Amino acid sequence: MAQFEPIGTVRSDRTEMSAGHWANVESRIEIDPLYVKGLAGLSEFSHVVVIFHLHKIPPFDPAKQIARNPRGMENLDPVGVFAQRTKFRPNPIGVTAVELLAVDEKGVMVRGLDALDGTPVLDIKPYIPAFERKDNVRLPGWVDKMMDGYF
Repeated sequence: MAQFEPIGTVRSDRTEMSAGHWANVESRIEIDPLYVKGLAGLSEFSHVVVIFHLHKIPPFDPAKQIARNPRGMENLDPVGVFAQRTKFRPNPIGVTAVELLAVDEKGVMVRGLDALDGTPVLDIKPYIPAFERKDNVRLPGWVDKMMDGYF
């Protein structure tokens, strides 16, 4: 199996998991000097997709986490791990589309990244709607309840 090496690290004032309110959180992603030239052209995009390692999450426990209440909300019925975007995953990988604020010779500034200070970043990709956005999306009713206050 492949081993992954971070390309950078999140710098943010968020050091503890929270109940949400990530929309206005500004984070800096410091890029390893080996990969800085890979930022060329990125500033032309308004948004990027950040893939990161949820490094502070305890190991996945299938007995407790294979199905659970979304965001631990007792008023929502349990659903499987693959039916939600919980941080408790068999492979602790986070993926978030964020607003790109700035690019410089050492990294990028983003808004809306739900990652803690010190989080290893595995990849950054430009947000291109043709790849990411889909029309006629169907969501279960509980998603709106779960997302209230997250972003």
